[in-house]
Amino acid sequence: MLNKQLYRLILSAVFGVVSIFFLFAAILGCSKDIEVVDALEVGDLNPVILALGGDFTLDITSNASWKVGKINADWLTIENESGTGDGQLHFICEENNTVDARTVEFFIVTTGSGTYHQIKVTQLATDPLLELEQKEMEVGSRPRSHEIGLHTNIPLEAIRIEMLYEQEDGDDWITGVHMEEGMLKFQTTLNTVAEERKATIILSYEDISGNDKEVWDKITITQMESGNDGPSEIKDFNYVKGLSLGVIDENISITGNIVSTGTSDNFRKNTYIIQDDNSSAIAFEGTGNLTFNRYDKVQLLLDGAQIETFEDCGTQYRIVRGISATHILTREADAGFSPKTIHMGDLTDDNVLSVVTLQDVEFAIPYGGYTNFQEPQSSTPPDMAHYPAPISDIDGNHLYLITNKEVAYRRKTVPKGSGTITGLIVKIANSAYGDLGEYAIRHLEESDIAMDPNRANGFSKTLVEWEKAWTAGEFTNGMASLPPSIGPSGATLRKNDSPGFWFSGAPANGVNLIAKYRGDNPGDNTAINGGCYNVNSWDQPGYWIMDNVSTMGITTSLSLNIEASSLRRAPRDFVVEYALDDDNWHHVANYSLIQRFGSGVGVMAGFKMYTFKLPDALLNQPNIKIRLRYIGNNISVDDKTVTATATSQLVHFSIKYNK
Repeated sequence: MLNKQLYRLILSAVFGVVSIFFLFAAILGCSKDIEVVDALEVGDLNPVILALGGDFTLDITSNASWKVGKINADWLTIENESGTGDGQLHFICEENNTVDARTVEFFIVTTGSGTYHQIKVTQLATDPLLELEQKEMEVGSRPRSHEIGLHTNIPLEAIRIEMLYEQEDGDDWITGVHMEEGMLKFQTTLNTVAEERKATIILSYEDISGNDKEVWDKITITQMESGNDGPSEIKDFNYVKGLSLGVIDENISITGNIVSTGTSDNFRKNTYIIQDDNSSAIAFEGTGNLTFNRYDKVQLLLDGAQIETFEDCGTQYRIVRGISATHILTREADAGFSPKTIHMGDLTDDNVLSVVTLQDVEFAIPYGGYTNFQEPQSSTPPDMAHYPAPISDIDGNHLYLITNKEVAYRRKTVPKGSGTITGLIVKIANSAYGDLGEYAIRHLEESDIAMDPNRANGFSKTLVEWEKAWTAGEFTNGMASLPPSIGPSGATLRKNDSPGFWFSGAPANGVNLIAKYRGDNPGDNTAINGGCYNVNSWDQPGYWIMDNVSTMGITTSLSLNIEASSLRRAPRDFVVEYALDDDNWHHVANYSLIQRFGSGVGVMAGFKMYTFKLPDALLNQPNIKIRLRYIGNNISVDDKTVTATATSQLVHFSIKYNK
């Protein structure tokens, strides 16, 4: 009986367990919505790291896979960026050698449900450091630049500089005290008394960490008495030009005249030029305010200065940097000095960066202003960095006069007669107007352009010229050629295969007369009506041709002067040719209408002016022909492929000869 009751109890219990098991299994099998939530815990959400840095870990407790988000700090790196279940994150922290604490925040997130924690790592600041490599320095009596090693983790702008002079009457003989990365720099002036003098430079920092720690260092400068170094040795300019780049560690000086005072709007500011009697020049930059009158004669100490380079318009020049007022040993007015007067053909590389006076010169195209920028529409460099205007001399040579956009008188009308131009000889390598030849000249003042305003008082005479403001009604649309503004009425200038000139609405390959901008016109964007010959068809062959001009009786050399441009996708490269009949053409010169365009601007900076010396074979001839021919290389002015319907323009054409 007892055994049967025990049996029934055991059987009932087993049945209950089995029932519960099957019930739980059924629930699991039928419910797909019940999921286990991702668990994620981090041992320390706000770890603090010492300034020395090093390795540290964060403990992760989780039942899921997890990963670390982006850490935007180059001073903190992580060895493992993800894991599954419990684990650790391993970090490497660089040393913080600054006086400021730094922090970075990032996330750790599970890849399933997106459970996350934000971690903020803080690294403590290091103790402020301020230490000079020297505590004492003895310097000579002559002016000199000095530098001392400086070790600091303090921002330089937070360091205070103080000066203590031992002699009450010797203040300010240490000048230009400043700090650069890893250096304390200063200059000493000339000691003119027979006693040494001392001064102390004190550097200090107010600790803002709350520790009230004094952070400072000092150096005592002792300058020897007058005359202990001896006078500087005066060197010629070629000796200085032969020195290597770097610090000049010689007690040397140069003597010459200041030809550029660093204030002209037509050259680099704070760039001075000293020039000797042989028109050899050295450029230098000043520290602090250096004041000279033009042509002052000075003796300039170079000891302690540095020879470096600067770039202007794509050309590298040497320059002496670090010249302060203490380097000016003597200075006096020199009323008897004037730049050397020469012809263009006498220029050599020895004249580069020197100021000379070019004699017997004229503007090759005596129209417009010193600059002919279309200013309201083309306002960004390099389009308006400078403008080149060609000038010619009595020997038939030519070069470009360079005028910067900052020059106040840039829009005055150029003089039409001849005279002289005084200026700085430079090389222009990357002009927005293409090749400007071997040399160019920059005037430094308006008075440097000393030319007669009247065309009758020039050395040249115009044989033929097209430069005219046409208005509607002055001619009939479709005329094959327009008469020249100067020269024989039968002379012709036309585009090949053209149906003629039109004031508006020209057919294909016709010449539209449109407005020509000139820099000397009043207002911001006024122009010369009908002064631009505009053609929108440049299939091969394409050219401008001048005909029916006699040179009989002319025995002096001829020059051709043109002003032209091409818009986007129009031809870039042309050739000047001449002929004495209709068939035999001869090469004179090639030219390219290279003009860069402002960002988003559909116009060029200005028309490019050219002047070419024509062969003597054209002298004393009953009829000469000149052709400006697109060479057909399919390269456009904007370095793309030429489009046949693109626009190229001619706005001036003239031939001149010496009287």
